[in-house]
Amino acid sequence: MLDRMFNYENPVWQFMGRIADLMILNAMALIFSVPIITIGASWTALYYCTVKIVRKEDTYVWKEFWNSFKSNFKQATIIWLILIPFLAILFIDVLMWYNDPTLLPKVLKVTTVIVICIVLAITIYVFPILSHFENTTRNTLKNAFLVSMINIPYTFYFIILLLLPIVIVWIDLRFMMLDMLMGISLPALLASFGWSRIFKKLEPPKEEDEDVEGSQDSDSIVKEAKEELIASGADVSDISE
Repeated sequence: MLDRMFNYENPVWQFMGRIADLMILNAMALIFSVPIITIGASWTALYYCTVKIVRKEDTYVWKEFWNSFKSNFKQATIIWLILIPFLAILFIDVLMWYNDPTLLPKVLKVTTVIVICIVLAITIYVFPILSHFENTTRNTLKNAFLVSMINIPYTFYFIILLLLPIVIVWIDLRFMMLDMLMGISLPALLASFGWSRIFKKLEPPKEEDEDVEGSQDSDSIVKEAKEELIASGADVSDISE
């Protein structure tokens, strides 16, 4: 019984291990986001790790996070610096709108909402896509927009997960500690179930299995031919394997 209890394959230990991974990821995401300009690289590394966890790939979260952060730092930072002015302007617009609902005419309100949704969708999609695919900065932003429009249900799902920790703390500040422990990594993990499915649609088809099957088929054909030659009494000593 003790062997089963302290076996690391035990579901309880695996669950506790995942909780520990999420806490480590949350801490790293917060620490590496402290310089505001590194938020893009931090989120890219976060989603790189959570997608690997969802796919049940061997993951040493601190090592995987750091490797992804370093390798994507330059491009993620450029993308984040491009997005910051748009996000800042939209934040100011929303704040002014909240303080005075009559400030904007109806047409401008609709336009503002549409722009907010587009910028928010790109911001949500661009860093997970960057964590999984190599592309130019321009194409990464373009793909983020296109993929977000194609997967509207997932887009709303991701927005809800992103806003949930903020709403929880706004309702009750006592949940701040929960946010500090897993308020970033847990929503990222839940979102990664969706990201994994989206990525599978975008990944190129694997041809390795077909190549292996083809080589196995060719080997079997050669063996069958040799067996027929041996059966007929022919000399096959000079035929290579």
